[in-house]
Amino acid sequence: MDFRPEVFQVDNCTIVNVPKNNPTELSASLLDKLKEIDVCTLCHGLVDLGYRNTYMRGIKPLAMPVERTYFLGFARTLRFVPLREDLVESQYSDNTRSPHRTALESIQPGEVLIIDTGGCTEAGVIGDIFTRRVKYRGGEAIVVDGVIRDLANICSIGFPVFGRGIHGAGINRHLMSAGVDEPVNCGGVAVVPGDLIMGDADGVIAIPPHKVEELVNRFHPSIEMEEWIRGKILKGADLHHYYQHPPRPEVLEEFRRETSSMNERAALSSV
Repeated sequence: MDFRPEVFQVDNCTIVNVPKNNPTELSASLLDKLKEIDVCTLCHGLVDLGYRNTYMRGIKPLAMPVERTYFLGFARTLRFVPLREDLVESQYSDNTRSPHRTALESIQPGEVLIIDTGGCTEAGVIGDIFTRRVKYRGGEAIVVDGVIRDLANICSIGFPVFGRGIHGAGINRHLMSAGVDEPVNCGGVAVVPGDLIMGDADGVIAIPPHKVEELVNRFHPSIEMEEWIRGKILKGADLHHYYQHPPRPEVLEEFRRETSSMNERAALSSV
């Protein structure tokens, strides 16, 4: 089972099987190796493992610190719905209890705030003040299936923010917050709280936590080989021969022979 059922009582009706990740222990060393694999490789790897819908479509980097090339963290979720005047008035009469602010104020170190707006591009749901608060609390990034505002100020913060674009108006033009820490849709991908979220220049993916170890074991070893292949291609090597999946046996043997020789020379030069 990928999910454990959770039971709720709503007006005397029982709701079961709300998607929820099983508890999964992920060591720091395993996560460090995961960070070394890029989004494209992980996306392809997840397809190989049977997960064909993990890449968030239309979600791109809007702000990214110069010194960082990626982010990785555990998903916390916030959901918006289209504004309805009678409901939004009561919700924001005490905005300290709104789902929106509750999500911001509950972010923990190492988490990524995933915001589902239903793809709405008519109101910016995050500005620079909210972004500063998430960064201060130790969040890793904000990913919005929608738009943001105050982009210039957000870029000055040095914090990863991904989304569909920008809009000058705020939330109350079109949206109201409706849920925290529940399964959401972001870029056409189902995101469950606790999923591993990774983003880089190629976009954002959601990784089921119980698949992290298998992904790392299968695809981390390929990092060195892909770099070796890049060097071969730059020197005019035949694409069809060197770049196949899985690699040709003779290419694997050549890679092992050459890298073993390079490692031996490096060891001797350090003596």
